[in-house]
Amino acid sequence: MLKRIRELKLHLVIVTFLTGTFFGINISGLSRAEEPIHKYLDYFHRVYQTVKLNFVDVPDNKEIFYGAIKGMIASLNDPYSRFLDEEAFITLKEETTGKFVGIGIEITIKDGEIVVISPIEDTPAMKEGILSGDVIIKVDDVVTKDKNLSEIIKLIKGLPNTDVKLTIRRTGYDEPMDFTIKRVPIKIKTVDYGILKEYNNIGYLKVKVFSAETAKDIENSLNFFNKNAIKKVIVDLRWNPGGLLDKAISITDFFLAKDKIIVSTRGREGTGDVSEFKALMAPLYNGELVVLVNNGSASASEIFSGAIKDNNRGKLIGTRTFGKGSVQKFFNVNENIGVTLTIARYYTPSGVSIHGKGIVPDFVVKQPQISKQDSERIRLITKRDILGSFVKSNKKYDEETRDKFKALLSKEGLDLMDRTADYILKKEIFRYKNSPLYDLEFDNQLTEAIKIINSMPSVKG
Repeated sequence: MLKRIRELKLHLVIVTFLTGTFFGINISGLSRAEEPIHKYLDYFHRVYQTVKLNFVDVPDNKEIFYGAIKGMIASLNDPYSRFLDEEAFITLKEETTGKFVGIGIEITIKDGEIVVISPIEDTPAMKEGILSGDVIIKVDDVVTKDKNLSEIIKLIKGLPNTDVKLTIRRTGYDEPMDFTIKRVPIKIKTVDYGILKEYNNIGYLKVKVFSAETAKDIENSLNFFNKNAIKKVIVDLRWNPGGLLDKAISITDFFLAKDKIIVSTRGREGTGDVSEFKALMAPLYNGELVVLVNNGSASASEIFSGAIKDNNRGKLIGTRTFGKGSVQKFFNVNENIGVTLTIARYYTPSGVSIHGKGIVPDFVVKQPQISKQDSERIRLITKRDILGSFVKSNKKYDEETRDKFKALLSKEGLDLMDRTADYILKKEIFRYKNSPLYDLEFDNQLTEAIKIINSMPSVKG
C-alpha cells in the first residue's frame, strides 16, 4: 500500500481527521452536509452514557473510543483506510523505513478475506513459498474471515525467531496449505543491481519496495550504469508491493523527459481536487528500457509502470499487475495514533484508473506452472522433510547433486518432472544464503526481457 508517514505536498484540499476528543469536535465544516450530524452525535453520546452507567463490568474508556473509531473507518468499506493505534503506528513507521520484525508480506482485505498483495523479496514469506493472491484463512489456527487488518497484523507479528503458522487458500488447489514461517528482524535492501555482461552488457535493476531510501539507491544504480556506458536496462518490479507515492514520482522522474506526465490524482468527485505530476528534470538514464511486472507488482510499482508504458518510454513484460490505484495519507490524531485514509485515486498519463484492474504488459509472459501432480508430491516431500534433510549434506547446486536428489525421489516413489525437481532443489539450497542476483535457468520472463531489449531500436528519453 502507499504508506505515508509525513504529509505529501499533493496540493489537495483535504478535510483532516478529527483532532480533538469526541465532545470537542469542530463541526463547522460539516454544517453544509445534508445528514443531520447533530442527531447522530447525540445518539452516540446516549449510547456511551448507557454503556458507562449500565454495563455489567466497568468499561474501559480507551477501548470504547478506539472501538468507535475503528467502526467509523470500517464503515467506509475501504481496505486501505484504517485506524492505527499505538502498536500499529509503530509498525507503520518501521515498515516505511524498511526495518521491522515480521515474515515479509504485504496484505490487504478483499471481500472480508485477507489477501497477500505480495511477499517481499528475500524474506521468510517468499522463501517459504507464499505467493501473491494467496488468501490467508487462518493465522495460528485463528480464523481470519471478517477480522480487520490491524488484528491480522498483530497475529502475524511476534517475537523474533518465533514461528507463525499461516493456512493458505490458493487458486487451483483443492485443499488449504499450511506454512510455518519464522519471524525475523527484516531490513529490506530496496535495490539490487548488476550487469548481464554475457548478454550485451544489459543493466539489471531489481527494485524490491518503494521506501524512504529507494530513490537514492536507484540514483546510485543509474549513475553506475552510466559510468559503465550501459545503454540497455531491465527494471524488475515483480513482487514489489509498492510504498511511498512521492518516491514513485521521483524515481520515475529519473527515466522520463522533462514535462512528461508521471501520474495524476483525483480526490472526491465534485471537489475539483485534481493534481498532475510531471517530470521536473532531464532524465538521469536515457537508454533502452524494459520493465518486468507481475501480479505482485502493486501501488507505487504500478505508477512507475503506467508512466513508462503510457509515455512509450519502454516496454512492460510479464503478467497483469495487482491493481491498487488509490492514494493514502496518514493523519496524526496525536503523536502516537492516527488514521490512514484513502484521499484520492491515481490515473496513469493516458487518464486510466487501474484500480481493481491492473496494468496489462506489452508482452504477456507467464512463468511455467508446477503441475497438480507435482504440487501434491512436493507437499509430501516437504511433510517428510526429504528435501531439507538432503540439502543438509548436499549444499552445492550442480549436476551431481541434481542427479542424487532425483534418485532419492525415485526411491521414495515421489518422482517429479526434471525441471520441477531442479527448481525446488535450487530454491532450498539458496534458502538461507544470498541468492544470485538473477536466475536465467528458471526465469523465462527475464530471459524474454533480454531477447526483447536486445531487439529494440534506440530509445530517446
